[in-house]
Amino acid sequence: MRLALKTSDPVRTRSRRRALIALLVAAVAAALVIGCIAVANEVNHPELRIRGIPSSGVLSAAALSEATLTVDVVDRRNDASLTNEALRNVEVRLNGEIVPTLWVGSHWVLDVGALRDGEYELTVTTDPGLLSREISLSRRFVVGTTRP
Repeated sequence: MRLALKTSDPVRTRSRRRALIALLVAAVAAALVIGCIAVANEVNHPELRIRGIPSSGVLSAAALSEATLTVDVVDRRNDASLTNEALRNVEVRLNGEIVPTLWVGSHWVLDVGALRDGEYELTVTTDPGLLSREISLSRRFVVGTTRP
């Protein structure tokens, strides 16, 4: 009488091992690519800039009639595609309310000529895209058109 010896199927074992190794290599490669993109985005992170608010933070009657606030992106690498992506999704809020802006040249423009006396907070937010964190910038200013 012959006894059958239990042996593992070497072909099946090698096939499983190769599939696991291929899966592991693909996962490591994907993690490296995502990590490199995230690091590159952080290093080359653009900055928002708001122009048109005086350093004193007060817009007078004379300044208010011709004042416009502009929002643009300061890109450390002069990468036009990154700048355009950051500017594409800009949201501008004045005292918490979304306000309309116009695209003029390479800037978003907010007309402040119709603002009344008082304190204001301008908040600009954008999402530059793939694996980048949201950029936000706030500035406070006062509109003072009455003369003392």
